[in-house]
Amino acid sequence: MLNIRNELSFLLLNISSLKLYLYDLFELLNSIHVSIIVLNGTRHDNDTLKKFSMHLNNYHVFYQEGTNAFGGVLIATHRSIPAQRVLKFQNNSNLIVLDIGSSSNKFQLVTCYSPPNEPLPVSLLTDIMCRNPNTILLGDLNAKHNSWSNTPLNQKGRILFEWLNDNDLQVVNKFVPTSTRSNAAIDLILAPMSMLSGSCTVLPSIGSDHYPVIWSSTLTVTSKERFFPIKRTYWLLYELFITYTSSFWNDLCEIMTDKVEFFCLYERFLSLASSRLTYVSYCNTYKPSIPPQIVHLIQIKRHYLYLVRKTKLPYYILQLKLYSQHIRKALYFHKRRTWSKYCGTLNSCDVKQFWRKTKRHFSSYSPPIDGILQNGVIITSPEKMCYIAKNFYLDQFSEHNNDQSIIELEADAIDQELYIEIQNSKLDHFQIEFIDVKKSILSLKNKNSTGLDGISNRIIKLLPSSHIVFITSCLNYMAEHVRVPQHWLTARMILLSKTKSSIAEINDTRPISLLPCFSKLNEKIFLMHFRKWISENGLLPEEQTGFRSGHNMSTRIVAMVDQIGQGLAVNTATAALFIDFKTAFNQLWFKGLWLKLKRLNCPLYIITWLRNYLLGRSAFIEIKGHESTSFPLFKGVPQGSCLGPVLFIVFHYDILNTVSSLHFKHLFADDLAVVVSPSVTWSSNMIIPYLSEQITSVIKDLYQYSIIWKQPLNFKKTYWTLFHRMSRGHQI
Repeated sequence: MLNIRNELSFLLLNISSLKLYLYDLFELLNSIHVSIIVLNGTRHDNDTLKKFSMHLNNYHVFYQEGTNAFGGVLIATHRSIPAQRVLKFQNNSNLIVLDIGSSSNKFQLVTCYSPPNEPLPVSLLTDIMCRNPNTILLGDLNAKHNSWSNTPLNQKGRILFEWLNDNDLQVVNKFVPTSTRSNAAIDLILAPMSMLSGSCTVLPSIGSDHYPVIWSSTLTVTSKERFFPIKRTYWLLYELFITYTSSFWNDLCEIMTDKVEFFCLYERFLSLASSRLTYVSYCNTYKPSIPPQIVHLIQIKRHYLYLVRKTKLPYYILQLKLYSQHIRKALYFHKRRTWSKYCGTLNSCDVKQFWRKTKRHFSSYSPPIDGILQNGVIITSPEKMCYIAKNFYLDQFSEHNNDQSIIELEADAIDQELYIEIQNSKLDHFQIEFIDVKKSILSLKNKNSTGLDGISNRIIKLLPSSHIVFITSCLNYMAEHVRVPQHWLTARMILLSKTKSSIAEINDTRPISLLPCFSKLNEKIFLMHFRKWISENGLLPEEQTGFRSGHNMSTRIVAMVDQIGQGLAVNTATAALFIDFKTAFNQLWFKGLWLKLKRLNCPLYIITWLRNYLLGRSAFIEIKGHESTSFPLFKGVPQGSCLGPVLFIVFHYDILNTVSSLHFKHLFADDLAVVVSPSVTWSSNMIIPYLSEQITSVIKDLYQYSIIWKQPLNFKKTYWTLFHRMSRGHQI
């Protein structure tokens, strides 16, 4: 949809119902190249806005409802243009205010629709100008004045003329008629004198009573911000090259005694080789257009619309209705064929592939962070955002407070005991086989994201068997000497929003650790041995179905529904308590983990491997290409690792022991549910107090557990509910 250039171009149109002229607008946009689309008179309709956003998926879409049935405004900015909504004005009808560009050359883009029977919002527009004088205002203001329109002036025109003089704004499209019913210029583009250059073009009407206006300005947004970098790596050439170098690296591995140092060199080689064969270009991104046959139908419909307006003949009116229906059906069947073609690619025999494709349509999208809301102010500078995020997560991953409780004293003693024992013992280690490494590589997702080492999963999956041989040797060396490259302990942390907004408070962000891919491969291999020990010793309760092979969430859901149904079947009530842990994986207490593993008689080599993996870790925040300084991680497991969730469920293997055995308990990783059922012989007057008492008791027990093992509960998201057959519930 966009021919990428530095200059910004604007389309302004009062569309008089986006729903009615949606497909005519699509055809218009397919024939022009604009950076920013501004629509007035959209007549807000959620389904139409959804279709508009889906079709223009290369654009950020902002919209606002109007004060009457004819109002509503919309701005669509190309995704390569930094655009952020100004929250101060987001609740004003018929108005959108955006910040465009970076902090160095940022300007405001405003659209405002002023209905004929409403006064011009001068005070509101003045507030917008006070915030940033570099403001471009586009919209149907219904203001007529002889200084920009060949029509008699009206009250709005007089007020707007005075306001323009007070704020040093100029009309860009002077004496350019925008109404099909007169020579009036009522769709105005206003800009400061410094931003006034460029040319305006009026296009034929698409059916509404306003002409589309295109302003080709000379305003620029830095190329670095505007362009989409498209990376292309010649993977076949890469695969041939590393295969050719196999003998060199195999010989070097045998010569070098320090396999960790060798592996750092090898990682660097793989990263540089892929970079050398990667080329970056800047390409236009196009949304596939409507099929030509449907475009032809829209053109015929537009012709009949013109004839209806000219002649009002019943025949043309009938043809217009028929073609409108025909176009809707044609689009429906086109989407249906496209969807059927996609469904035909699903292989029902390959269950993993089937769910891998279908889950894309049900997974929620977490947008990247574009701004951090702090004390009512939106911080958009990447440097300041990194600074705020670093301080927040430095505090969140700081050491737990030591209250000198019995458990803490025991954990400190075990920690010291393990340190001495590891220093003075000759440790066993698990043997890594070639087939283990091969299987782990095959299980990696084919992703291009990299950690600190510059290695992606795709690079590892392309390694030939000759490379896997000396990789296996190096991993065995690391397991034997309990050493890994230092950069494996550093995570590149990106932030995702827990809400659907790209602007969020810092405590509404989720840190995702991008770990070195060879480190994750090492985790996967260790995890096979760790899970084997867990399974052989039967450590985890049957109620825990998270991150365990042969267990899934549906088992817990079916069991819970069955238990609730049993209570309903005998006409009694059942209570369910749902517990949420506060930043669960980020709170894992290391010394408490050593204590529990020691109580479980965990082999020393497993504890040693885990201590080397968890202790001494650090991370840094990356936002929009800017990085914070690194900070230490004294607790928690890396989010994004495959080992982290397993360590969490092992750490809390005994959490259900704190809850009475009379209750039904369900665990899925960090999600805990407790179902309480009373006796079927009790009266309703006894049931409710009993359930309330038991729920309170369970919460107290779990709270005590959370204090001891430093895993705080999130009471804001912890709740309980009552299941019963009564049409009106009891007062509790």
